[in-house]
Amino acid sequence: MVILRIFKTVWFFSMIAGVGSLLYGYASLQQENVEVFGNGSEMTSISRDSFFYIVLAFLALINVTVYIIAKILAKNTEFRTWFYGLIITFNIFAVVGISFVALYNSGETYNFARLEMVIYGAIVLFLLWTMSWPLYLGYRKYSGQS
Repeated sequence: MVILRIFKTVWFFSMIAGVGSLLYGYASLQQENVEVFGNGSEMTSISRDSFFYIVLAFLALINVTVYIIAKILAKNTEFRTWFYGLIITFNIFAVVGISFVALYNSGETYNFARLEMVIYGAIVLFLLWTMSWPLYLGYRKYSGQS
């Protein structure tokens, strides 16, 4: 129960960090169009307002699922704790992704190879946390705990 409260607190601060990163990233975008995807010579860009509202809606949708899961599975504190952790790792990934898009579109010369560890680290953290719940259930099943 105490761990659930800690995860709720960390989730709240990660949500605030995600929104703060989005606001800071939006404010730092200088051009009207934001390049969000590219495969070499072709770049896909959207307006900075569209970028802001799409990312804001996605962050809101993902973070609202915490309240939905809390209401539906009020008794299952283990799953709720894991789910809070999953959303925390998503928010960390969102902060890294938003910061990368803002940095990429800033027009400054930057060695983006230095960010590989941070970006891939956030992805690996999210994937490891996602796989931890099935592994935990398998461990409980085969160790005799119910």
